[in-house]
Amino acid sequence: MTRPTRRSSPCSAAAFAAAIAAAALIHVAAPSPARAAEEAEDRLRFHGYGESHYNNPQTGTMDQSATSEADVHRFVLGWTYEFTPDFRLDAELDYEHAARELELEYAHIDYDLSPTLSIRFGSLLMPVGPLNEFHEPPLFYSVERPYVQRSIIPTTWQENGLGVVGRAGNGVGYRAYLVTGLNAVNFDGADGIREGRSGSSEAKAEDLAGVARLEYATTAGLSLGASGYYGGADQSEPGLGDVKVGMVALDARFRRGGVDLRGVFARDFLEGADSVAAVTGENVGEAMQGFYAEAAYDLLRRDAKPDARRSLFLFARYERFDTNEEMPAGMTADPAFDRRVITGGVAYLPIEKISLKADFEHWEDGTDATLNRVNLGAAFLF
Repeated sequence: MTRPTRRSSPCSAAAFAAAIAAAALIHVAAPSPARAAEEAEDRLRFHGYGESHYNNPQTGTMDQSATSEADVHRFVLGWTYEFTPDFRLDAELDYEHAARELELEYAHIDYDLSPTLSIRFGSLLMPVGPLNEFHEPPLFYSVERPYVQRSIIPTTWQENGLGVVGRAGNGVGYRAYLVTGLNAVNFDGADGIREGRSGSSEAKAEDLAGVARLEYATTAGLSLGASGYYGGADQSEPGLGDVKVGMVALDARFRRGGVDLRGVFARDFLEGADSVAAVTGENVGEAMQGFYAEAAYDLLRRDAKPDARRSLFLFARYERFDTNEEMPAGMTADPAFDRRVITGGVAYLPIEKISLKADFEHWEDGTDATLNRVNLGAAFLF
C-alpha cells in the first residue's frame, strides 16, 4: 500500500522561509568577535597610581631614634566601564605596603540625568577638603600627604551611600551625598575621628550622615572650596548614648606663572565626646582643628612652554593641628596632640605623571618635644 506523500502547507513554507531570512539577518547584524572585543575595549578604561617612600625616622612617632623605613606604600589599580552613554562604573583597588593589605578605594555607579547632573551610588569618597577625592601622589608635592588631611580630615575616607554630582556653570561644581555614619567606638585621642571610618566594609548603618562640597574655579587660576559633614556616630554601640560628628572645611588655591599657593582649614565637632572617652578610655576632644598653608614654585616653568614636559617644584608648608583643641568638662587636653609641622623640599616631574620627591620635616608638639625627618619618594599616575 502506497503511503500518501506529506505536503508542506503554504503557511509552513512561509514560516520556514521567514526563519531562514531572520537567521541571515541576525548573522549579518551581529558583530564579529573582533568587533565585539573592540566595543568592549572602547567601554573599558584602566587607570592607577602608586608611590614608594623612605622615611628617616619612620612616620607616626616623635622618637628621633626610631627606625628608618622604606615601603612600597601604595599600588592602586582602577577601571571605568561604560555600560551605556548614561551609566558607568568607576572603581579602584588599593594594594598597600607591597600588597600585604588590600582595600577598596571606592566603587560607584554614575547615572547621568543630564550633561551637568548625575546620580552616584556605591562606595563613595567623601567630598571633604581638596585631597580626599583627588589624592594621587603626583598631585601633591610632599612625600607624605599633609598631616591635617590625615588627622582632621581623615583621608582616604570612603563610605557607602548615594547622592548627586553636578556642575552649575561658570566654574561652579558640587557633590552632595547621604552616607553611612562614622563609628565613634574607634575614635582615639591622637588621630581623632580617623579610625571611625568604615572603609565601606560591613559598615554599620544605624546612624547615617550627610556630606556636601561646593567648589568655584576661575580662569585666572583661583579655586575655592567649602565642605560640610554632619551625622550620627554611636551606631547603637553600648554605653555611647547619642554621638554626633560635624565637620567644616575650607580651602583655596591659586596657580599662575609657575606659582602654586594653597591653604586648608578644617574643624571637627564631636557631640558626646565625654561618653566616647568613657567607653574607649581615649582622651577624645569635643573639637579638633587644623590648618596648613603651602607655597610652591616651578623653576622649569612648564606652564610657560607649550612643548615642555618637565617641572621642578620647590615648596614649603606650615601646618598645625590639635585633636584636643577643646575638651569636655572635667577632661584635660593632652599637649602631645597639639602638633606643628614645617615641611620643605623639592618635587621633580620628568613628565606630568611621574614625580620624584625629597623633603625635610620639622615637628614640634605642646610638650616641647621635637623631631626632624627626611623623606624620599617616587610616585606615578596613569
